[in-house]
Amino acid sequence: FVNFKGRPFMKGFLENHALFLSLFIAIAGLVVLAWGFIPELNEILHLAPFPDDEFRFKIAGLVLSALFGTFLWDRLSTALFAPRIFSAMLEEARTTTIGDLMPVMTTLGKVVIGVLLLVQGNILVLGAAAYMYRQYNKQMDLIAKHKKAQLLGKDVDRQAGTARAG
Repeated sequence: FVNFKGRPFMKGFLENHALFLSLFIAIAGLVVLAWGFIPELNEILHLAPFPDDEFRFKIAGLVLSALFGTFLWDRLSTALFAPRIFSAMLEEARTTTIGDLMPVMTTLGKVVIGVLLLVQGNILVLGAAAYMYRQYNKQMDLIAKHKKAQLLGKDVDRQAGTARAG
């Protein structure tokens, strides 16, 4: 994340789902481990419990400040020693719209929901979430097929799943 330059040299940060997914999961893992949401995992990793919430916030703040501090330092170094690359990065950042952030927000939502389900510890909640996810995917597939059929000039009957010439 820190030394990732993005466009125009490679995929942009918003297009690199694996990169920001790993970043979100790492931060979520920090929160889960620091607050001891899954004590068994802390025991497996031989992590001693933190004395209080003040210490937890201090550690989380230090990790996040190190992450963003190194990011800022990298950008400053790029601006000083590679101004053409830095100007290309700024130009690419200027063209970013709110719509470009939707995949990031969707991924963030999935990570938050996943952590909440994991912390919940209830197998029924996990099963219900898996069922709802499968139903959602089926609905998205059906919508995609319908849009494709519309592009091809066919009328699609959603209930029967058959296509007729329009």
